[in-house]
Amino acid sequence: MSEPGHRTLLVLNLGSATLKAARYERSGSSVTRLSQRVEIALSHPAPDLDAALAQVVDTLGLAAAPALVGHRIVHGGDAEQARALDAAELERLRALSGFAPLHQRAALGLVSAVQGRWPQTRQYASFDTLWHARLPANTRRLAVPKTWHALGIRRYGFHGLAFASAMRQAREAHPPVGRERVVLAHLGSGCSLCAVRDSQSLDTTMTSTPLDGLPMATRSGALDPGAVLYLLRADELSVDALEEALYHECGLRGLSGLSGDVRDLLAAGSAEAALALDIFALRIAQGIASMATRLGGIDHLIFSGGIGANAPRVRTAIAVYLGWLGIGLDGAANDRGDVRLESPESRARVWRVDVDEEAEIAAACVVATALPRS
Repeated sequence: MSEPGHRTLLVLNLGSATLKAARYERSGSSVTRLSQRVEIALSHPAPDLDAALAQVVDTLGLAAAPALVGHRIVHGGDAEQARALDAAELERLRALSGFAPLHQRAALGLVSAVQGRWPQTRQYASFDTLWHARLPANTRRLAVPKTWHALGIRRYGFHGLAFASAMRQAREAHPPVGRERVVLAHLGSGCSLCAVRDSQSLDTTMTSTPLDGLPMATRSGALDPGAVLYLLRADELSVDALEEALYHECGLRGLSGLSGDVRDLLAAGSAEAALALDIFALRIAQGIASMATRLGGIDHLIFSGGIGANAPRVRTAIAVYLGWLGIGLDGAANDRGDVRLESPESRARVWRVDVDEEAEIAAACVVATALPRS
């Protein structure tokens, strides 16, 4: 293990298609230096996590076990801080797997792979739900019986690490952002919005699972529960088959009949692809208007994610629908992918940021190591 006072922290950010890893050097109570990053494509449908971890070790030059490993775990339930991954915590997280089947089981599998390789290394998790841990009651509570609420049917919100990173970058560039009304738009393979005031999450489009809210690459987003019941009964689909379809066959892929990748749809030129992109932009714009309603206005709109940060045509289509709110883009800045995108006449500042989830995980896990163990 690294010598005391100068230790390695390995961050593992497991997504649905890739494993991102970053090596940090830790000194005292802070992360002082990022030394290297790597992103590894995963095999499908069942990625070999031991092989992926071995590739991370080789690429990052980890000759000895790291002092700490920090993980991104999508669903943290009611957790309000990063936590050590002891036996009790792992059992708690396994119980939440049904809320995030696309992400949770695989992430816990990666924890097991690390344990098998480095049995003495401490592991911690930061959760995508942490950012939303203090949602107000009129956002948290869903219109269901109390017995359902007690079972966990409530609004948790996701993409918290991305939202935290976007806000951190915006505050560093323009400190008043931390006190103003912000709508965060994280648009990638998964998509969600967040309403923020005084740097606190007040509302978000995802609820109990990462399946809800906006239409996504292959996920449905919000869908009439009665339609789901109809499909179960009329088409005689099993629950597992329906879950597979909702996560992998809907969204942009289902709308277009072609692909869930915005780049493919922009290049396709077909009527179906154009309609899929229009519906996508419209639903996002409607969601942004809803978040602005929650805030009583909007001072900043911040785009992030693979689509939000890298698809100027999609940003333009969204902004067209938001013209009535006084939001407008500078065409040249938008095409270049500048950090600031708004036109001189825009009533809200518009940002484009590249989020750094790994840095957020590292910082949260280092803080957690200083907390007393329960």
